[in-house]
Amino acid sequence: MDLQLSGKRVVLCGASGVLGRAIARTLAAEGAQVALLGRDLARLQVEAMQRPTNFCAIGCDLGSAAATAQAIEEAITALGGVDVFISAAGAAQGGVFWEIDDAAWQRNLDIKLFGTIRALREIAPRMIAQRGGRIVLVVGNSARQPEPRMLPGAAANAALLAIVRGLAEELGPHGVAINAVNPGPVRSSRWDTLMQAAAKREGCTPAEAEAKFLEKTALRRLATPEEIATHVAFLASSMAAHLTGTSLTIDGGSTKSP
Repeated sequence: MDLQLSGKRVVLCGASGVLGRAIARTLAAEGAQVALLGRDLARLQVEAMQRPTNFCAIGCDLGSAAATAQAIEEAITALGGVDVFISAAGAAQGGVFWEIDDAAWQRNLDIKLFGTIRALREIAPRMIAQRGGRIVLVVGNSARQPEPRMLPGAAANAALLAIVRGLAEELGPHGVAINAVNPGPVRSSRWDTLMQAAAKREGCTPAEAEAKFLEKTALRRLATPEEIATHVAFLASSMAAHLTGTSLTIDGGSTKSP
């Protein structure tokens, strides 16, 4: 299917992460022009060298409002405008609830929640002014199905879904759509770390801990980053023109409620 993304100008935050890289490559394959924003500028530059006609790399620290504003301004200037904004930034660590102190909560929420808020404050007025645009946030299925040892991330995700629904009402009359995807776990070094921690708690091997987790999913496997990226690209495209204020859960059927 042609998603009609050829030539579309995309600002992508969190482009140096596993999902960010997959999203960038999927968009580039569709012909989009993508500004890759992230804290690991060296990694982004390596990625940009692979497809210099599609990518430009820009360092961005979403923990700072000033740095976020500067990076997004630089990205929009480089692209000559913005048609799509995607945020795939931020991942919160877990732990036992009463052992997570205020500083840890703040660190965990700062990029995923407040970083996305900072970026949206820069993007939304521009899209309103041009009376058009699409926004996609990569959130997470823990927003609706929180795990007891991953509550900082679940709290950030739930807040982001509230923002998506509320902003849809604000942006819709100006021709701007905002949606989210809620991925379950994907194969990554972070997932491996989580399984090692689970194995230690449960007195088993990481492979056994993963098998136990997968028993709760209908498809009995993890998603690939590319599968998540395909859904993001769809929501970024005009093929999803009448969707706004909603989210797609992509977790192999582990979430039991809508």
